[in-house]
Amino acid sequence: MKLLAIDELQLPAFTSTPDGRLVFVNAAWRERFAADVGDLWHAPFPEVELDTIGESWRACHLDHQPFILEVSSPSERYRILCQPVLHNDRNLILGTMADITQQSRRQAETEAILDTAVDAIIIIDEHGRIETFNKAATELFGYSAADALGMNVSMLMPEPHRSEHDHYVERYLTTGQARIIGIGRDLEAVDRSGRKIPIHLSVSEVHSETGRRFTGIIRDLSEQQAARQALAEQREKLAHVGRLSSMGEMTASIAHEINQPLTAISMYAQAGIKLIDRGEPDLNRLRDALEKLNTQSLRAGAVIERIQRFARAQKSERIMLDINNLLEDLGKLAESDARLYSVELELALAPDLPDVLGDPIQIQQVALNLIRNAIDAMSEIGFVHGRRVRMSTSLWADGMVEIAVSDLGPGVAEDQKDLLFTPFHTTKKDGMGMGLSICRSIMTEHGGALSYRDNDGPGATFFFTLPTRNAADE
Repeated sequence: MKLLAIDELQLPAFTSTPDGRLVFVNAAWRERFAADVGDLWHAPFPEVELDTIGESWRACHLDHQPFILEVSSPSERYRILCQPVLHNDRNLILGTMADITQQSRRQAETEAILDTAVDAIIIIDEHGRIETFNKAATELFGYSAADALGMNVSMLMPEPHRSEHDHYVERYLTTGQARIIGIGRDLEAVDRSGRKIPIHLSVSEVHSETGRRFTGIIRDLSEQQAARQALAEQREKLAHVGRLSSMGEMTASIAHEINQPLTAISMYAQAGIKLIDRGEPDLNRLRDALEKLNTQSLRAGAVIERIQRFARAQKSERIMLDINNLLEDLGKLAESDARLYSVELELALAPDLPDVLGDPIQIQQVALNLIRNAIDAMSEIGFVHGRRVRMSTSLWADGMVEIAVSDLGPGVAEDQKDLLFTPFHTTKKDGMGMGLSICRSIMTEHGGALSYRDNDGPGATFFFTLPTRNAADE
């Protein structure tokens, strides 16, 4: 062993027996520490126990593998690289010491900063092992830092992501194709008890001399999700109130729509009774009367069923829909109101439209609201431009389907354009100012939009959009 070379090292260095007795120390050691040859090298570092040194040496000396110890004096911290060696048939430890006091202080400062963060912060290595687990992460997931450090981060994930996480990391390291890094995503995590937690995860990558590190900043979305759920329930209640209000305003036209088949039923029933009272009735005429009576009863039942379905309070349900069929069904409900004002309801439905994603009742509510607004707008100016409301469908280039309702009314005044969709703003004499506001909220929740445009001629067109399956996936 060339002790002279060791003596010239700028770092404190020593050789010792496996139990910590110093055999040699270099000049840098003697300048830094009071311990000398014959002393125990760990004397300046009372926190290090002899058993720790011995256990580390026994675990590594057969393969001559180095081991590392971190030790502290009252004011400084060192990292010691220990190499088991055999010299003159003696088992020894060759050690060099690096002062990591500033590094430890910076690390402590960093950890203090991380622990003051509101969001959970987790740092993992390229193998998915947790290296940093801040206080907010402990509070969110229920694991102490001691429990989490060194564990695979997949333990915080539900299936199937837990089983696939290592594959995700490997794929990224191999291909460089990021699926979440630098993007952020809402997903679910799992705490120590197995409870699923809605979170927003942002991931960044850092390259260092010791390898890649990935930092995840995790925000608990439980409160936001609960608030969104409460808001959605409130919107559903408002939407239901809006439908009931529409039905109330359409009372006269609905009564007329039901009265017609009921009157016909009464007439055909009386005709049948008269045929029977004559004795030996004409069975063909009696059958004809009964068939017409049945047709009218089915017609009345269909009207009532449509009204009940439209006005019923129910949980919002998003399904794939044939929008043209849905609007044709709505047209039968809206025609009674249109006829009351002698208005023609024209349907111009584009063929071969892809299905849209939405709640059928809420979509019908929005369309009916626009139709009734169109009739009211034309009525306000005495139908001077005509009595036609046109409902049309079309497909946009981005995969959205447009449903438009065009009228021949006065159009939208300049001073009203910025207020149209504001809650409680209305231009109607008896209006509540909630119709368009509710409709816009419904469309926003559907991933679409509600807006308007001026017609080339008289009137305005109000339209809303709905995503098709492909647009919804995007």
